Amino acid sequence: MGFEGLKALVTGGSNGIGAAIGKMLVEEGAEVIVFDQEEPGYEAEYHSVDVRDHSQIEEAFGQIEELDILVNNAGVYEQVLTENTEPEQLDKMVDTNFKGYYTVAKHALPLLKENEGSIVNISSGLGESPEPYSPAYSATKAAINSLTDAWAQKYASDNIRVNAVLPGPIHTDMLHGAFDSEEELDEYRELNPLGKIGEPEDVARAVLYLADPGNDFVTGAKLPVDGGESVGTVYTE
Repeated sequence: MGFEGLKALVTGGSNGIGAAIGKMLVEEGAEVIVFDQEEPGYEAEYHSVDVRDHSQIEEAFGQIEELDILVNNAGVYEQVLTENTEPEQLDKMVDTNFKGYYTVAKHALPLLKENEGSIVNISSGLGESPEPYSPAYSATKAAINSLTDAWAQKYASDNIRVNAVLPGPIHTDMLHGAFDSEEELDEYRELNPLGKIGEPEDVARAVLYLADPGNDFVTGAKLPVDGGESVGTVYTE
C-alpha cells in the first residue's frame, strides 16, 4: 500500500540506523517526525527530545495531532562488565533503551489507535543471545522483545500491529566504538555467516516491511537483520 500521506515518528532519527529509517520513509512518501537531540539532515518535523526526559516527550506530543507509525529507535550501548558498571551507565541504558521506548509508546498509543497504526521497535540480536561483555545493554534489549510481545497481544484488538527488528552487526558509530581496531572488526566480520557487516539501510528496509499497512497480518514478529549471525552454530561453515 505504501506510505504516501502517512505520518511516522522516528526516535533517534538524526544519525545511524535512525537516519536511514527516516530518510527511507520520506523517500516512500511519509511525513516524518524526528525526536533527537540534534537536527536531522533530511526533511522532517524536528523536536529536540531526550527520550530519558518524560517532560520533553510530553511537550513534543502536545504538538503532534496525528500519527500512523512509531519507530522506537533511540538507544545507547555500553560495553561494560557488571562489576565495573557505574550507576550512571546503568541508568543511561535503562532510561534510554527501555523507559524511553515505553514512555514514547505510552503517548503515541492514543494517536495510533485513531489510525489503526503500527509500532516497530529497534531491538537487537543481543536481546535473544546476550553478549557477556555488555550484559546491561543485552538485558534492555531482551526487555524490548518482551514489550513487543506484550503490546502485540494487547493492542491487536485496536488493529495496532507491533513488531521488532533485531539488528546484528551494522556499520554505525556504535558498532565501531565497540572494537579497539579495524583488525578486530575484520576478525569479527569473518565470523558472520555472510562474511560482512550490514548497512543501516538493511535495517531500514526491514522496518518499512513491518510498518507497511499492506502487511496487516504481521504482528509480534521479531525480524533478525544480522547476516545469519543469530542462527549460527558449530556447524556454520
